[in-house]
Amino acid sequence: SKEDDGAMGRIKDYFVEQGLGPKDIPVAFVFHEVISVAFAASTWVACYGIQPSATICRPLAKLPIAAKAAGAFEKALAFSDAKVGKMTWLKKVPIVKNAAPRRLTVSLAESLMFRGAIKPITFGGKLYLSYKFVQWTKTLGKEKEAEVDVKGGKKAKKRTACLSLALPIPGESRISLA
Repeated sequence: SKEDDGAMGRIKDYFVEQGLGPKDIPVAFVFHEVISVAFAASTWVACYGIQPSATICRPLAKLPIAAKAAGAFEKALAFSDAKVGKMTWLKKVPIVKNAAPRRLTVSLAESLMFRGAIKPITFGGKLYLSYKFVQWTKTLGKEKEAEVDVKGGKKAKKRTACLSLALPIPGESRISLA
């Protein structure tokens, strides 16, 4: 959809602005999506266990904002009913096949509400974590490149000059036994 293209374009723009190159963008996108799926699944599981509509929202039902939230929750619940109904694979997951079907639907709606409420924070956080992940993978590559050959064909990491003067090469001793 056009909305998805716009979001993906904004994500790409963010990564480019942070200095990531064309080779880095797919890695950042994949990591961003992995974080998103993991977060969605974990909030769904947490909502199944905590049952926020009963434990948190019921005591707050008399607040003015509760009416607005109730309308949004009804929409999320209708969406969840349709979504869970289409997830035939869900019944094959060992942990889930014994779960209460209505509780699965309600907990999905609860997790959608929660994730929607904190999206301004989590979206930026996922972008930042994706960027840091790509940076981290780049430093791993640099560490690999920084290995040098030492006596006996062994590999050792290059060290800064001050440390290399003070420390022996791995596998060698500065103490002379002669």
